[in-house]
Amino acid sequence: MRKFYYYSAWVIGMAMALLAILLLVAPTHVHIEQSVFIHAPPAAVWDQTARFDRYNQWNTLKEREPGAQFRIDGVDGTAGASTTWTGKKIGFGRLRHLSLTPHTEIRQQLEFFEPLASICDISFKFADSAGGTRVSWSMDAKYPRPQNILGMFMKDNLETDFRKSLQRLKSAAEANVSAGRK
Repeated sequence: MRKFYYYSAWVIGMAMALLAILLLVAPTHVHIEQSVFIHAPPAAVWDQTARFDRYNQWNTLKEREPGAQFRIDGVDGTAGASTTWTGKKIGFGRLRHLSLTPHTEIRQQLEFFEPLASICDISFKFADSAGGTRVSWSMDAKYPRPQNILGMFMKDNLETDFRKSLQRLKSAAEANVSAGRK
């Protein structure tokens, strides 16, 4: 029985040491950036991105929990407008337009209220390129300790979501251009 306590104490001690090391080495700032080339003019891509009624269709957040409730507040597509969501899996959060420079850049603030509170800076940059638009989507998040451990493990999932969402944006914008719509 004494060996059991000895090994249990050793395992617990090693787990606590590993946790302490992770707390110290895990970054407190996470930067994610993904881009895609879309065969559509900047105006068509802009419309899909600046308007939350369209943004909520191609963003993977809605796919994670189809039954979640989404709401748009303010004048959609303008600075100050926001979209909020509530769901059992995706929690409660809000994405708000801080500034919009037509066909060039969108700056947003992403706030998660539940399950863990955090604030992230989001930006979309649009570059007119021969035959289309290059869209770059970035997120900067600061995670205080001990949330920084969670942020370290979430980075890969978020990058995957960004890539998947950008592919869906590409499909939506190119389909609208093919159909003669914005």
